[in-house]
Amino acid sequence: MIPVLDRPRRGPAVRVFLLAFAVYAYFLPRWADWNIDSRFDLTRAIVDLHSLRIDRFHFNTWDKAVYQGHYYSDKAPGTAVLGAVVYAGYAAAKHLPLLSGGIADAQTNNLWKVAIRLGRTSTQKAPAPKGTNLGGCQRAGGGGNVQYIPWGNRLYPPFRDWALSKYVTTVGVVALSSAAFLAFFFWFLGFFTRRSWVKWAVTLGCGFATAALPYSTVFYSHQISAGCLFTAFALLFLFRRRQAGLAGIMLAGFLLGFAFFTEYTVALVIITVGLYGLWAARSRVSAAASFVAAGCVPVLAVFAYNQATFGSPLDTGYSHDFCWSAAQGAGYAGFTYPQGGPLFDLTVGPFRGLFYTSPFLVLALVGAIIMVRRGLQRESLVCIGTSALFILAISAYWGWNGGQVDGPRYLVPVIPFLAFPVAFYLDALARNVIAVTIFLGLLAWSLFATWAAFLGGELFPHSWMRYPLENYSLPALARNEIAPNFGMFFGLSGWHSLLPLAVAVLAITLSGVSLRSKPARNPMPVGWVERART
Repeated sequence: MIPVLDRPRRGPAVRVFLLAFAVYAYFLPRWADWNIDSRFDLTRAIVDLHSLRIDRFHFNTWDKAVYQGHYYSDKAPGTAVLGAVVYAGYAAAKHLPLLSGGIADAQTNNLWKVAIRLGRTSTQKAPAPKGTNLGGCQRAGGGGNVQYIPWGNRLYPPFRDWALSKYVTTVGVVALSSAAFLAFFFWFLGFFTRRSWVKWAVTLGCGFATAALPYSTVFYSHQISAGCLFTAFALLFLFRRRQAGLAGIMLAGFLLGFAFFTEYTVALVIITVGLYGLWAARSRVSAAASFVAAGCVPVLAVFAYNQATFGSPLDTGYSHDFCWSAAQGAGYAGFTYPQGGPLFDLTVGPFRGLFYTSPFLVLALVGAIIMVRRGLQRESLVCIGTSALFILAISAYWGWNGGQVDGPRYLVPVIPFLAFPVAFYLDALARNVIAVTIFLGLLAWSLFATWAAFLGGELFPHSWMRYPLENYSLPALARNEIAPNFGMFFGLSGWHSLLPLAVAVLAITLSGVSLRSKPARNPMPVGWVERART
């Protein structure tokens, strides 16, 4: 049998949730962002118009599909559907006596002037270097090749209501689900280590020292799919260890399907985790069937959405993309073969390098070896093998750089799979001063690079900027130009706008919930850690 500790306590995970939610909800969604606007247009269309067409709103984004004279979001629908639930509550609250006045007062705050100013900015109007291929939306301009939106504003009137509703929806969907997942991640680590500091270090690294940070604050799909995929993997492991029953494996199947409903590019991760699930349930036919059946529900929902919008269950919005349909047609749905340049940039390069910004994740390789020595061979293979295959696959995708974004957004779904083995590295080598020092040094840079890139600048850097941290984010911080955040609600600006967040983080840290986990009731097998060290 594989040695694991007893079921961890939930108390410390509550503090993780509160801390993560306070941080993620504090920052406003980035304005003038095609990807966000495309998803939120669909959310508004579902609730306000009871339609899947975004005809009324489409002028604020070029990430859209055109089919038979109508406009649709070109994204997988999951994030927008979740957003519709939250936005519907917001829309209803505007008509309730006790809440309508508060919402109206919130809309008058000067904070939204920032959103409106940025929303009216044609962010892609800045010239790219001559010869740069800007895809199907390329337009000629005075400064060379330019991505240009001929209409000026990128918010739908009334502007203040649009801005506030986008913020509320982002918090209710992305920030909330991301914080809940990080708390689950922390709790799950308790099955493998009794060291509280190890759980805290790896969890905080995963949630605040990687690209998971910016994508927990914006209306993108990648962090939602990351939570679905790793939670499914964890539930499958617990089912294998008889720590979860039939409901657990059914939820795992549903989450894998919902990850696809939310983000198409994670199909490869779904396959690898799904195969692990079938292996875990190999001796129970009913469990395996339930696992597959639950996973089919969201997938069938994707097919139904495609049928309703594009006339075929297998036809997605990317096939009818307003800008990028030609690029999406290359190879298979835009995927060709892994390429060296993108592979370098996605891993260690300063442009979009996952390990450049978050080098502590490299320790996952050592942690994976320790997992094997602890009897977790298949789990180690899922974590490292899936991550490696996924990085290779994204390097083969035409839009691998992600556009005007912060870091390697397409790689966010595998970050938890890389962070998880790091816990084994720390647990096994906790008394090795050199090993811990290496981790702390790498984590320190990861925190600095992640937060500098996230905080520096009101918008994400342009997609053709090769050194975004050095040429965009750090200069913006030097100019006291900080990402829009809730501190501006109180009239604060620049670095001062982060003071309320610092107070909230300090209050949560000093709250009554103990940082120390109660020791597991069952003893750790003798020689377990010692074998891992040898």
